[in-house]
Amino acid sequence: ARMLRRFAQAACRGVVASASASRLACASQAPAAQALAPLAQRAETRRPYAVMTMVHRNLPENNTDLPFKFTDANMKVAQTLIDKYPPNYKASAVIPLLDLAQQQNEGWLTIGCMNEVARILEMAEIRVYEVATFYSMFNRFKVGKYHVMVCGTTPCMLRGSRDVEAALMKHLDVKKFGTTKDGMFTLGEMECMGCCVNAPMIAVADYTNGVEGYSYNYYEDLTPESAIKVVDMLPPSPPPLPFKKGQKPKVGSQIRDKAEPVSGLTSLKTAPSGPFCRDLNAEPVA
Repeated sequence: ARMLRRFAQAACRGVVASASASRLACASQAPAAQALAPLAQRAETRRPYAVMTMVHRNLPENNTDLPFKFTDANMKVAQTLIDKYPPNYKASAVIPLLDLAQQQNEGWLTIGCMNEVARILEMAEIRVYEVATFYSMFNRFKVGKYHVMVCGTTPCMLRGSRDVEAALMKHLDVKKFGTTKDGMFTLGEMECMGCCVNAPMIAVADYTNGVEGYSYNYYEDLTPESAIKVVDMLPPSPPPLPFKKGQKPKVGSQIRDKAEPVSGLTSLKTAPSGPFCRDLNAEPVA
């Protein structure tokens, strides 16, 4: 499998080396590489990394013949994002525009999405590919309506994130990076999301209602049992479970109100003694 993967990757390197390239090099154009693509793709899903590799292969749902266009409403949002930057630096809007395209496109970026962002920002397409394949927040593979990402960094691992991940894989009947048969959930992994004090945690991207209904929430202080409960409460019409229909999981820590010791405050229990800031509303002294 390793040899097949390396051969396929060599046959369809994900991006063209030249900055003037107008499209990704695709393995589907070569018969030998096309035959090996399914084997290599299955091998990619077994890689022990936080995110899957970003090698592009033409697929029926992801190729240069399938254009992408922002809706009129989302094009207004895109223009608002572009207007935040000077006209000669509008390429700086590439990350927010890719994020907007991903939200509209049900959670992933096709080659058409990236090409449209390049056209709008007047960038070389290869430059957009470089950004989209560098950041793990951008999905180059189709994901479920809910993208569940388990934090895999050291503090969360020490606090049991691997047990949380194992419980979710068993409950959803998927492997890491897999999608449930009904297309509802994709289980992934993400590196540190900055909630070490409330480890372990998961992040959930909700793509059920496009850009207007998009959300990206953290669920912290998890156990395998509470992680399963969070996932079960996400769909709008969950199966019969011990909570009310339509009830949403608590965002943030599942056992405390803020990032503080479980036993309560251990410091800063009294009013600070000063020195204090001057009165900002007072008349300036001559």
